[in-house]
Amino acid sequence: MATKSRKFEQAEWFKIFSAKKTRIIAFILACVIAGGFCLSLVLYANSHADSSSKSYLKSESYKLASNEMYEELCVTASAYLRYVDEDWNYTQPRHLFNDYLNYLDYNRYKYKKTEDGIRLIDSRFDYYVGITQNGKTRYLSNIKDIENYDSETDKIEAFKSSHKNYILRRDNEIMSDRTSSGQIVDYYYNTAEYQDNVTEEFYADNLVPVGGSYYDNYGRYFYNYGNYDPIAFYNVDSRYNVIKGLDLKNGLKYSDRLEDEEIGDDYDTDDGNEYYDYDNGRYYYEDDYGNTWAKCENLYDLPDYKATDNDDSGITVFFAPKAEKLTAMEKEYTEALNDMYRAKLFVIVFGIIEFMLVCYLLLICAYNAEPESVERWKQGNFLKKVPTEVYLILMVLAITFAFVFGACWNYYVSITKNIFDNALANSVFRNILAVALFALAYFAGFGSLMEFVGKIKTRSIFKESLICRLCKFLWRKYKETSLYHYFHGLPLGIKLTWKFILIFVGIFVVMSSRLTMLILLAVEIVLCISMLRDFSQLSKLSKQIDSLGEEKPYEGKIRKTSPVYAESEKLNSVQDKVRESVEQQIQSERLKIELVTNVSHDLKTPLTSIISYIDLLKKMDLDDEASSYVKILDKKAQKLKGIVSDVFSIAKATSGVDVNLTKLDFVMLLNQCIADAEDKIADSGKIVKININADSAMVMGDGDKLYRVFQNIVDNALNYSMDGTRIFLDVYKKADRIVFAEKNISATPINFTEEEILERFVRGDKSRTDGGSGLGLSISKSFTEACGGIFNIEIDGDMFKAIVEMPIIQEDTAEKTDDKTE
Repeated sequence: MATKSRKFEQAEWFKIFSAKKTRIIAFILACVIAGGFCLSLVLYANSHADSSSKSYLKSESYKLASNEMYEELCVTASAYLRYVDEDWNYTQPRHLFNDYLNYLDYNRYKYKKTEDGIRLIDSRFDYYVGITQNGKTRYLSNIKDIENYDSETDKIEAFKSSHKNYILRRDNEIMSDRTSSGQIVDYYYNTAEYQDNVTEEFYADNLVPVGGSYYDNYGRYFYNYGNYDPIAFYNVDSRYNVIKGLDLKNGLKYSDRLEDEEIGDDYDTDDGNEYYDYDNGRYYYEDDYGNTWAKCENLYDLPDYKATDNDDSGITVFFAPKAEKLTAMEKEYTEALNDMYRAKLFVIVFGIIEFMLVCYLLLICAYNAEPESVERWKQGNFLKKVPTEVYLILMVLAITFAFVFGACWNYYVSITKNIFDNALANSVFRNILAVALFALAYFAGFGSLMEFVGKIKTRSIFKESLICRLCKFLWRKYKETSLYHYFHGLPLGIKLTWKFILIFVGIFVVMSSRLTMLILLAVEIVLCISMLRDFSQLSKLSKQIDSLGEEKPYEGKIRKTSPVYAESEKLNSVQDKVRESVEQQIQSERLKIELVTNVSHDLKTPLTSIISYIDLLKKMDLDDEASSYVKILDKKAQKLKGIVSDVFSIAKATSGVDVNLTKLDFVMLLNQCIADAEDKIADSGKIVKININADSAMVMGDGDKLYRVFQNIVDNALNYSMDGTRIFLDVYKKADRIVFAEKNISATPINFTEEEILERFVRGDKSRTDGGSGLGLSISKSFTEACGGIFNIEIDGDMFKAIVEMPIIQEDTAEKTDDKTE
């Protein structure tokens, strides 16, 4: 039978929505769309187009090409043209020339060797690079008809008029017909003049910096022309120099080479080439070739070190994009940009559809569509037995495969090109195969996620876990051991002390050991988590104690494996015993009240008869002796009648019967009681001081009962206060209460306590046999508490003080109470 919360699930649309066929179709569709989404995302991420600009000339790829061309020409001028003679022979050591060629090869810059030296080849740019020294110019260029111009100035002017988007470096200045992008960047590089500082240069990001170069007396040449890492060439064999203790690549000089037997086995490193030998108590250094040295210094700290700036003022660099190449690149860039936009559109569309399918499948997975079943969530018999860890592993593998496949997209493209010959088929089949592979990974990953969520919905995620099963098995075995019973029976303080000791010992071992550090660290984490759980259980135990003090049932649960479980069970036992004791006391008190009520009621009938017969005897003509006996009987019967009436009133007030709460003025009622007692006060000869500091105080109470309370207090003061002393009646407000306090000096020594005088049938003057019944103060206490107030007695030597406190009610509270009373 369906519950109320599942009524909407009986609708036809929901039945179709939750049907098994609908879920299967949605899952297959989600896998296919996920494959298309991943493929679109990879194509978008691998696009070479720059989405920040719609023009190739403003793209990052063109900026990078310009920077590379500028750097290549400047290095060629400074490292090559600077050192060739009229016959294009290189005048510097071959090591320097080889480093220059290695630089071109490493950066894949094309060139060819001719009888006239090195000639740079570039299909993107027309270029001219030259250097003028001692009035002679050496230059390289791929521009046609360059020999038709006599001077370098004529060449440059002709080039400027025939090329657009050029960059010109001359006399250490950069000129161009390009419009500045407005994005200023800075360029930092070292020069010989500022070894401890750097030279800072600012330029627009679509242009190039000037840069500079220098060399030192150790055969190192450094070139900084827009490159962020200095380009270094060496005119000596660097390996040979290292063997001699000179490391030019790292700028270090070693001395006092050490043999292997001079180095101890115990050493530490600072993650560099510097080591500390603990056995010998000294530092030593290791070069890139495994040689060890006793000393190491930076080259520029040596006293003989000297660096010199190159004179780059004679360098002239000119380059501009070839018109036909620029047109082709613009077209290619536009096509790539359009492909990227299409891929981005597919990513958005597929992403939205996939998100909706994922939300639907995660919400509906493991839903039990059987209408007669009471189970809302249910997994298949086979799938629910598969361990949780298997699904987690499948999810991790699927995600890893998707990322690796996307990152290795270029390798995948090259492989498929070798498989498919036709260019169209190549692209089509490659993409179809990629979608299939992504969909397969998604099938494994998302399918595992759905089953994982299903386990969460059926609350079996830990139940079906191999680790949890193993832990439960080990825990059951541990509970069968004597160690568990011994430790479980220990007091809570000893348990926590042992855990603290284990944690501190573990910390000490972790700090002193390296091999077992990870294992011990894991144990430490487990112990700390266990301690935190113990402290949380202590918090629950504290709340249980608070609930015990407030006489409320504790609704929390303390697990059986908790170290405070035994203490919790003891508290539960104590709470049950306290509850039973309270119930027994309440039942005993109720029986007492019923007994007093029944006895009082049973005494009324014969007592009424006795009083009636006494009244008849009083009307008869009796002799003096008999008449005196009748008077004594009448007096005692009336006293007994008062006692029975008082006991019956106390019983009814204690049980809540015959108490009519209404809104009344506490001060007015007290004034009325004092006014009615004026004759008694006058006859007693006592001096009564009345001090009322409140005009009015509205309380909820029974007027008759409160009047009786005031009357008993006043009568008690008049009867038992010492002659010649004053009786004080004070009325004042304290917070939200109205207080009536009476105090007097007792006529007899006070040899009783506050608790004793409030008991029934207890009189202050125990030597007297006439007078009151000893119920006055007990009646006052019962009546005050029945009206919601507080009645207290305070004794200080022979001073006796009775205090009545009643809560003052607000007008809105009073109105609500009156409504309920009515």
